[in-house]
Amino acid sequence: MQENPGAYNEAHNRIREQKEKEKVIVETVQEHFEKSKEKLKSKGSLDIFELKRKIETGHSLESLKADIREAFDTGNISVDTYREALAGIDEQHDKKNTLPEIDPNTLPFSQNEFARWLEKQPLWQNIWADIVWFLYGFFVQGSAILVIIAWRILMDLLRLPVDIYQELKN
Repeated sequence: MQENPGAYNEAHNRIREQKEKEKVIVETVQEHFEKSKEKLKSKGSLDIFELKRKIETGHSLESLKADIREAFDTGNISVDTYREALAGIDEQHDKKNTLPEIDPNTLPFSQNEFARWLEKQPLWQNIWADIVWFLYGFFVQGSAILVIIAWRILMDLLRLPVDIYQELKN
């Protein structure tokens, strides 16, 4: 039996060409994704970044589970360790997918009894409570906006002498 000396090189070249083709396909898909994500995000129909994070997390978890299964199949870990590891992964994944519970007493203005009373009023059943609730929210949010505006004005006033000096210097 005679060995073909060029066969190894041909096989190596075919594998390299296949990898290059796959790389080109991946790059094309990534470019398409980058171009279209802004369109999708601006339409508001799909949160593309959240979808990408979920896909990456799913792939990472599946590869981790596959590695654990492989270690179990080769006999590197025991049955108990295998079960504990898979249970731990599932438990951590479930914790990350649930929203944290927020204690309403820790929110700003939650200690205000008037605000709590307004929150408990059913919407559209008492129009006066709805109007007062709207005005109260406007006042609270408006005061925060006024603080931001006042801070900006103060910073501009503090920088005014430097700006005047720079203008006179030029």
